[in-house]
Amino acid sequence: MAEELAPKSDMAFDAGSAPKSEILPVQVTPIRLTKDNYLSWSAALEIGITSRGRLSYITGDKPAPSKTDPQWATWVLEDSQVKVWIISSVSADIQPLILQKPTSFDMWTVLARMYGRKKRVLRTYQIKRSIYSLKQGDLSVASFYAALKTKWEELDYH
Repeated sequence: MAEELAPKSDMAFDAGSAPKSEILPVQVTPIRLTKDNYLSWSAALEIGITSRGRLSYITGDKPAPSKTDPQWATWVLEDSQVKVWIISSVSADIQPLILQKPTSFDMWTVLARMYGRKKRVLRTYQIKRSIYSLKQGDLSVASFYAALKTKWEELDYH
């Protein structure tokens, strides 16, 4: 009965080109991209996409084959899966920037250029300010250090 309620959504093709399905979740990371968290979001999404064997789609290592290639249909399905994962992991105000992009690589590139640029002066200032204002308070030493280290890594990135 559970199988009836959970339709298969990941299509792969056999030698006879009949679709074969398996279930893949839509969400690969609980982190949603906002204007301020590109570094942690991209790291988490890369891990999620890698765990599903699709990292080469966003790195550009698996470009689209020609439309006459027998692998075209499989490539389109797999790239569409990656596009869904990206779309479902960005905030609603960012989605319009990428919805019309033809490939997951194009989506990834737009987001990297828009939010991942190094040396953004304003963001660097904001990170430094948050480091200076960070206080241990009720945090354990380990939690405080983890928060501080995260900020340092983000500062190194920018």
